[in-house]
Amino acid sequence: MNPDLDARLARATAAVDRHDLAEARRVLGSLMTEDVPDPRMRCRILIEWSWLRGAQEDYPEAERRLSEAADLADRAGEPSLLCEALRELSTVLRYQGDFTRADAVLDRVVRTARSIGNHLEEGHAWFGRAAIAQLRDDYGAAPGMLTAARRAAAALDEAGGQSEQVELLLANICREEAVHARIVRDLDRARSLLTEARERYTAIGRRIGVANALRELGAVLHQVGDSDGARTHYGEAFVAYLRAGRRLGAAAVARRLGHLDAVAGVAGRPDLLDRAERRLRQALRLGRGEPTNHVTCTRLLAQSARLRGRFDVAQRLLDEVAAFLGEQDEGFRPRHEHSAVSLERGLLARARGQADEALTAFTRALDLLDQDADRGPLSIAHQQVAVQLAEAGRLAEALPHAVASFRLNEDDGRRLADPDDRRSFYLDNNEPYTLAMHCAAALGDGRTALTIATAARAEALAAFVRTGARLTGELRELVATIALVSAEPDSEHRLSELYRRLEHATSTQLRRALSRDPSDVDEIASHLPPGGCALLVDVLDHDDTICVRFWLREGHEPRVDEVVLPESVHGFIARYANASDEAGWQEQRKALAELGTAVVPPDLAEYLLTADAPPPLVVATGTLLGVIPVAAVRVGDRFLAELATLALVPSFPLWTSLRAKPRRSGTGVLVFIDPELPGAGRELDALVRFHAPVTSVPAAELRTALADAERYAAVVINAHGSPPVVEHGVHVDGPARAGLAQALSLAPKDRLTAAELLTASLPDALITASCWSGRVVARTATEPFGLPTAALLAGARWVLAGTTDVGGSAGARVMASFYRYLRDLPPAEALHRAQVDYLALGDDAPPSAWASLCVIGDGHAAPHIPEEDTHQC
Repeated sequence: MNPDLDARLARATAAVDRHDLAEARRVLGSLMTEDVPDPRMRCRILIEWSWLRGAQEDYPEAERRLSEAADLADRAGEPSLLCEALRELSTVLRYQGDFTRADAVLDRVVRTARSIGNHLEEGHAWFGRAAIAQLRDDYGAAPGMLTAARRAAAALDEAGGQSEQVELLLANICREEAVHARIVRDLDRARSLLTEARERYTAIGRRIGVANALRELGAVLHQVGDSDGARTHYGEAFVAYLRAGRRLGAAAVARRLGHLDAVAGVAGRPDLLDRAERRLRQALRLGRGEPTNHVTCTRLLAQSARLRGRFDVAQRLLDEVAAFLGEQDEGFRPRHEHSAVSLERGLLARARGQADEALTAFTRALDLLDQDADRGPLSIAHQQVAVQLAEAGRLAEALPHAVASFRLNEDDGRRLADPDDRRSFYLDNNEPYTLAMHCAAALGDGRTALTIATAARAEALAAFVRTGARLTGELRELVATIALVSAEPDSEHRLSELYRRLEHATSTQLRRALSRDPSDVDEIASHLPPGGCALLVDVLDHDDTICVRFWLREGHEPRVDEVVLPESVHGFIARYANASDEAGWQEQRKALAELGTAVVPPDLAEYLLTADAPPPLVVATGTLLGVIPVAAVRVGDRFLAELATLALVPSFPLWTSLRAKPRRSGTGVLVFIDPELPGAGRELDALVRFHAPVTSVPAAELRTALADAERYAAVVINAHGSPPVVEHGVHVDGPARAGLAQALSLAPKDRLTAAELLTASLPDALITASCWSGRVVARTATEPFGLPTAALLAGARWVLAGTTDVGGSAGARVMASFYRYLRDLPPAEALHRAQVDYLALGDDAPPSAWASLCVIGDGHAAPHIPEEDTHQC
């Protein structure tokens, strides 16, 4: 024992732990020059010195000294020290790209550690082998290795190992499991694991571990489309690496920031391409030739050169990368890097107008990838092959690749638990959706088109309705908070934030119900009423002038086409989208006919015009038709309301969920009708006459009654409707409301909101013939919240509501007829008859007088409202 040596080595080790590399080098440099007869002490000095040299990227010196330490430990019969020296040696070999030797060294550590029961060294060795497996693209082997590492950690903990050692090992395992989860795009699990790793590193004061977790969290956020969040995490990690002198970690972050800047540059910020190049060259300097960093940075610089039109420079850089990869040991030839180089060669060939060369390169990039593991790169490669084939007019060959790219993205996006991640991931990866839809529509492949058209459309809402689940008490508390804040003066800003929180929390709960594949053509067809049809009209996310029309008739194959919306039609829809009270009252017969020509396929129009009786027609309004009174669309010289019994839904998956629901068997009608509304008495008289027993409640008692309203057959609420907010993301703007803030004014200072409806327990039917009460505009990859969908979540099967302003006396006339027909008919047919009766008085009435009212949901199932003679009022 030499107390002085022990103290000096302890001081050096402490300096290393706090990343004071200058102090560590001063102390260790002195120790390295001394004659240390104790082989164990000499071995410890060599290991610490080698770690220091490795951190300063002097890998040859680190490798030489670690080999010396391993030989010394082996001769001295110190297997634990041997394991530690070999483990550090494997890290140095990995940084030099010698993955084969690094893995062989760790395999020796596993065997040695297991033979002496050293669970700590065994766990770290399995962790290291998993990291190498992933660097070599051997993603299938990594999970088993990490499982073995977890077993070793559990054994270490059980044997009474030091808590800090256990925590460090578990933190490392969590981080590497997260890397694997990110690679296979299980992004929620990756985030959860990295959060755990970060917490463990923080608890034991491991700043570099925290930086590693932040770096990987940035990568996850980048993959879900949250570029701002990614930059924030990368920035924190970069600072931490530089402060600790960890150049290789800083290089990895600079490289990823450069990639983010390049992506933003392509998306319309060309000024960021300069910054991207600076970042990448910084990463090259910091990495000092580390193989993975060198290859990736050089390839990304080639991409930047291509984007700037410097094709010769791009070609030279790609040739440099290919040559470098060819010179490496077999252990460092990751297929995804070869694939990425081929993909960039294809993009360069396309930019040069060399179509054949581009297709060859894209095909090779695809062939190099693992069909089970490389999900992100696979999606990109399939997409580029499809684009190249489509540009050549080879759509039948392009379609399978476009669909493969779409499915990879949709499967990975669908399983994201956070609704914001779902939306940003979709927007970041929506090009394959557009391409696949274009190919399917051009080829008339209705089945494929429907799969794409229903993706990311009210998916969580549909799943939740199908399961019959109920929302949690946490949401009820948030709804109660909103009610309290609503009574405060100048509360608009706070209310908007609360409604955003509520919609996020509600969507998150709905997404937990996603456990099955989305509806397919056969399921939709099986839920159509006898003789029924289904129509979906939507526009592309990147170009809302291109309209896709899909329709399905019972017993027939689905049909699809793609048309360009005329500017006049686009302007007409925009007037309704802007929610002007006058939009539905103006003369618009010509515009409605032009709209009908644009959105109703010719063969569907012919079927409707020649049918013996108006068939049931389910219309998925998508992102286009939710703002207009669909019943008023002209087909030939007729209104759509005359030609079909209409039921509207935000999406087909929601339709099939509603049709699959069991019927409720309540009796009577719960009613609140504002007596100040035109025709209020007439509506109440019709209810009493045709649907007794009727229970009328005042506004003050309505919310209490709605809490157990499922014992009724229907709920009727007729009150002033609030106009919608037309700006996305805004919930409250004066009297205008949107989403879960959408409301009915029961009294001048008393609004019943969609949020409050979420907490109700409703029967099959909710009838609210109020202005704007049916206005729900769907956005792709976002749940379509509003009064009707809140009612469906609260148990309703169908909702009658007003899409636009509703005519007072005219609306009352239509509603009186509706109640009469509803006694014997499904709601869609009852509304059809009532609207046709009104048109018989003269078909020159504007849409708001009669067509604003619509049935949303399963309008082809009659409510259970028994006829009785008694009533209550």
